[in-house]
Amino acid sequence: MNTLPPATTITCPQCQNRIHAKVEQLMDVASDPSVKQRLLSRNFNIIECPLCSFHGMASVPLIYHDPAKETLLTFTPPELNLTLDQKESMLGGLTRTLLGNIPTQERKAYLLQPQEMLSMDGLINAVLAGEGVTPEMIEKQRAQTQLIQDLATTSKTNLPDLIKENDEQIDAQFFHILDAIKQQYAGQTDSPITQELQHLEQHLLSHSTFGRETSSRLQAFQTAATELESLGENLTRETFVELVADAKDPHHITSLITLARPAADYEFFILLTAKIEDSDTQERQRLEATRSLVLETVQKIDAAAEEQSKIAINLLDKLLHMEDIEAAIKENLSEIDETFLMVLQQRIDSESRNKNPKLTNQLEELQRNIMQAIHDSAPPEIQFINELLSTKTDEDAATLIKQRLPEITDKTLAAIHRAIEQFRQRGQTDVANKLESLHTLAEKERTDANIT
Repeated sequence: MNTLPPATTITCPQCQNRIHAKVEQLMDVASDPSVKQRLLSRNFNIIECPLCSFHGMASVPLIYHDPAKETLLTFTPPELNLTLDQKESMLGGLTRTLLGNIPTQERKAYLLQPQEMLSMDGLINAVLAGEGVTPEMIEKQRAQTQLIQDLATTSKTNLPDLIKENDEQIDAQFFHILDAIKQQYAGQTDSPITQELQHLEQHLLSHSTFGRETSSRLQAFQTAATELESLGENLTRETFVELVADAKDPHHITSLITLARPAADYEFFILLTAKIEDSDTQERQRLEATRSLVLETVQKIDAAAEEQSKIAINLLDKLLHMEDIEAAIKENLSEIDETFLMVLQQRIDSESRNKNPKLTNQLEELQRNIMQAIHDSAPPEIQFINELLSTKTDEDAATLIKQRLPEITDKTLAAIHRAIEQFRQRGQTDVANKLESLHTLAEKERTDANIT
C-alpha cells in the first residue's frame, strides 16, 4: 500500500485551495486485505479541509490490485484535468511500485494490462463484479443508499410515513449500508450527522417491518442471555427444560437454544417429551410446537457448524502447504474466524496427544502468525480493546488506560461502546460488563486530564 508523504498538497474539491493531506493511492489487497472493504464502503482518503470545512473524499489517481482475482484497476478523477502524459507518469510510478513488491516468478499477464475505470462508481462496480455481485444487486444498493439519504433529511413528523412507504426496501442489506455510513462518522460523537443517523436508526427499528423483527430478535436474545446468566451454576437440563417450556415467543426459544446448544441433547428431549405428556390438551399443543421449533433450530445450528468446520479444515490444510505462510495468512485473513481458530486449537491438541512434535510446532507457529496478523490488521482502537481485554486484573487495565490516555480518542470510546453492544448480543455478559466499566474509567480519566 502506497501513501503520499505528509507534506503533499492536494486541491480541496470544494474550495479549490491547496491543502496538506495523506492519502492512499496504491490499494493492494495482497498487502492489506482491509482495503477492499474500505473501497467498497468509500471509507478511504477522507479529508478535512481546514479552510472550508469540507469533509469527503480526496481526488487523487488510484490503482487497485487484487491478485486472487487477477485484477488490476486504475482510476484518475476527471476533475484533476491531467494530460495523458501526466496521468501515465503518475500511474506508471504507482505500477512500478506495485511490481517491485511482487516476486518475478509471481508476475502474471494481467499486470501488464490494467483496466482503466472512468469513474469511482465504475471502479467500485468492477470490484463488486469480481465478488459475484450483479448489476441488479448494485442498483438495489444504490437505491437503498439514496433512500437512506432521503430518510435522513426528512422531518421527524413525516419520517414514520416515509419509512412505511418504502418498507419493502428496508432489509438486512439496507441496515448494513446504514451501519457502513455510521462507521464513517464513528469518532464524531457530537456531529449533527451522527445524531441524525442514530435518530434514523431508532425510527427504522420502530416503524419498518424488518426493523421491528430485528428489535424483537435482539430483545429475545438479550432476555435469554440474562436468564441463562442468572441461573449460573444452577443451570441443569431440568432448569433448562423449564426455561424453554415457559418461553412463549419463538425468538425467545431459538435464542435459548442458540446460546446453550449443548444443553439441548437427547436427555433434554426426553425431559421435554415427559413434560408434554403430563400437560393438558391446550398446553400440550403449545409444547409440541416448542419441541418442533427446538429440533429445527438444533438441526440448523449443527448443519451450519458442520459446514463451517469443513471450510475451516480445508483452509487449515491449504495454509499448512503454503511456502510463504505470512503472505498466505494475509491473503486469507478475511476467512479466518472463531471456527477456524477452534479447529486449529483442536488440531494442535490432537497432534500433541499423538506425540507428533514436528507438526505440533508447525501448527503452533501458524497459530502465532495468525494471531499477530489479526492484531496487526485491526484498527488502532480495536487493538487497544484487545489489549484491555487481555489484561489479567482490573488494576492492570486501569494502568494501561492511564499509560495510553493520549490515544483514547472519541473514536476509541465509540469503538469500545460498539464492542460492548456486540458482546451483549452474543451473550458474553461478563466481558461486556468488564469493558463497560473500563469505558467509564477511560471517560473519567479523559475528563480529569481535561482531554476533549
